[in-house]
Amino acid sequence: MTDFDPTAYVEGEPPFPADEYEDRLERTKAAMAARGIDLLFVTSPANITWLTGYDMLWYRRATPTGIAIRQDHEQPIFFDTGGHKGLIENSGFHIEEAVFFARYRDAGGNESNFEVSVDSILDTLKGRGWLKGAAAVERWATAPGAPVLGYLEQAFAKAGCTTTDGSWLVDRVRMTYSPRELAVLHHAAAMADEVMRVIHGELHAGMREVEIQALAQHELGKRGCEEAALRTAVRSGSLRGECHHALPSLRRVHKGDIVIVDYSASFKRYHVDLLRCFAIGDCDPRWAQVLEKAAGSLDAVAAAVKPGEPMEKVVETAKAYLDDQGIGRHAWFVGGYVQGIAIPPDWVGHVYLGGEGFERSDFMPGMMTNYENVFDIEGWPGGSCISYIDMLEMTGSGIQALSHLPRTLTVV
Repeated sequence: MTDFDPTAYVEGEPPFPADEYEDRLERTKAAMAARGIDLLFVTSPANITWLTGYDMLWYRRATPTGIAIRQDHEQPIFFDTGGHKGLIENSGFHIEEAVFFARYRDAGGNESNFEVSVDSILDTLKGRGWLKGAAAVERWATAPGAPVLGYLEQAFAKAGCTTTDGSWLVDRVRMTYSPRELAVLHHAAAMADEVMRVIHGELHAGMREVEIQALAQHELGKRGCEEAALRTAVRSGSLRGECHHALPSLRRVHKGDIVIVDYSASFKRYHVDLLRCFAIGDCDPRWAQVLEKAAGSLDAVAAAVKPGEPMEKVVETAKAYLDDQGIGRHAWFVGGYVQGIAIPPDWVGHVYLGGEGFERSDFMPGMMTNYENVFDIEGWPGGSCISYIDMLEMTGSGIQALSHLPRTLTVV
């Protein structure tokens, strides 16, 4: 592993060596065995990428792009539309066998019919003798649409399989990152810090929020980062500060404004989230005081939460600390969620630090989450929200933050 260069790019080669993908497949099969699943059809875009390196622009709701994995068969079968034959043959994904299906009713038609595609997939699986035992689809996948997955699951049942939900099986396996994946995430974190320093140097009164967004994306691209699964967030001033999840606007930032900048550095599709707040010139000093107190919550968490302890302890510790500092009453959100490989439209894993996700988890070495302290405060000049976001890695000895930037308010 020591000779792995996370920044290496070889045209026509997958992001990781072959043995990395082979290990991921074997871990997935072991998880299938533990849940009594013989055949798993993976369609979640992030899981497809994790298993093969496959990446593309457009997951159609009616196109059942996916991977069929048999627990008792060495190699999976990758299924995709015939229009992606060149993509698969020339992009260096770790795909041993690809089978292409039609997307249309007939050769001359132009009306999409997902049943044609699914029936083609079923014919291939039936011909291989794979339609037996317990079969599962990822019912919570973001692609394809629910009618397609439902039709596929019904077809498995008609073929004599028992059916079950395969959601979160691969997600759970990939929560623990390999040394190579951690190297990629650390590189992305360094790029995120570099870009925030550039923003600090170039941010000034009169810039539009969309201009700040474009600056972040341009600087990330210069460093080899791809477009992230979530848009970059820029909010400023009293009216827009607490407009959570709002898009950057045409608003120009003014002297005295609090400016919130939040983006992910996405490298080899692995995301590192970073949010910092800036003040344009002099601002109400209470904003700086809140962030200065809040910055210590991460240190309190790192001191209290050890490997193997419940993720919920992160939020419990943080909230107790913030209450102790007298700012807990202002907290809009304290917590985070598993992050790493992500494909639009979502960038968040299925496990949350506070236990609100689809599953809960202990915080084991090799896991990575983001960590947010978000405070909504009305009536103070210049803003209505102050925040920071970091990434937390659980190592064998405890939690460490990936960013090396101060978590306090930066004045420009």
